[in-house]
Amino acid sequence: MVVGMSEKIDRMRLNLRVDEDVKQAFNSEVKFKFGKCRPYAGVELERELRYFLDQGEIAELRKVVCELADSSENSTNEKNSYSTNRDKTTVVSYRIAEDIRNRLVTVAEDDFRSPGELVEAIMYGYTTEGSAIERLTQKLKKVAAKSHTDERDSISAKERRTKTIAQELEGGEFKLDDFDEAVKLARGIGVGDHAREEYLPRVLEELDYTWHPQNPELFIEGEIFDFPDVRDPTNKPLILMDEEDKRLAIKVAAYRNKTKSFGTTFSIDEAVDLFRGKVRRSTVRPLMRDIADTSPGYKYNQKRNMLNIDKKLVKRHPNENQEVLIIVHR
Repeated sequence: MVVGMSEKIDRMRLNLRVDEDVKQAFNSEVKFKFGKCRPYAGVELERELRYFLDQGEIAELRKVVCELADSSENSTNEKNSYSTNRDKTTVVSYRIAEDIRNRLVTVAEDDFRSPGELVEAIMYGYTTEGSAIERLTQKLKKVAAKSHTDERDSISAKERRTKTIAQELEGGEFKLDDFDEAVKLARGIGVGDHAREEYLPRVLEELDYTWHPQNPELFIEGEIFDFPDVRDPTNKPLILMDEEDKRLAIKVAAYRNKTKSFGTTFSIDEAVDLFRGKVRRSTVRPLMRDIADTSPGYKYNQKRNMLNIDKKLVKRHPNENQEVLIIVHR
């Protein structure tokens, strides 16, 4: 068995007549790019034909780029882009894949022009607009530029909404209901969980506000309290919590649980209750497992779906359990 052998392609001479000036310009462009015509002229022309006919890898690349650009570009647009009086013609005899030549002849007949005229139009496009690769590259650059513009516009819109909401709320404490009312003044976004998740953290940062240590639905100026470096996440509004906050909240609540005759435990149901029923059991379970894997003194009981906490062992590993010990014992 031979590995790495490419599939054999039957080739034949193109042998079609095109405008002499167009052929000369095409050859000059190829020579400028590669230093000489042969064998590059034939290779470049076959790639252009495959691009035009939607054949092979270049066509797949074109499809992806056009999808990214949300473009309706198609072969019809290109094949009608050029016409000439053809004062003097000459034969193009580069060798190309036989199936590509046959397909080209069929497409030309459907378009009511000669195969030579179609090849001529493709060669002309190569000299005036660049190769298929160059055209795709330009399209990708436009896609990238538009993407960056859209991103800047999106950021700018979020900044405007954030400032609108913040201006409505500044000057005193506010609750979630007050936040929802302020959202109504910001164009382009409606009241709801998405607005809270997306804009509440931004507004708090804009105002230099934070959540109240005893009331998770109240937000106050950050300078009112002398907050500790490590705050108790069990009092933090759920909407502001990330995965690390939830993990620490479970660790703290579990450690605080009363020790019974069979030890200290913390069940999945207790964790769900900790988050006021707004976090699913399927979310809590992997958090508990992760705690058991990374925090000495916490062990996950798979059979009973609960954490077992050895408080003495937790204390003997202050590095891994530092935040829990600071919060509980300060």
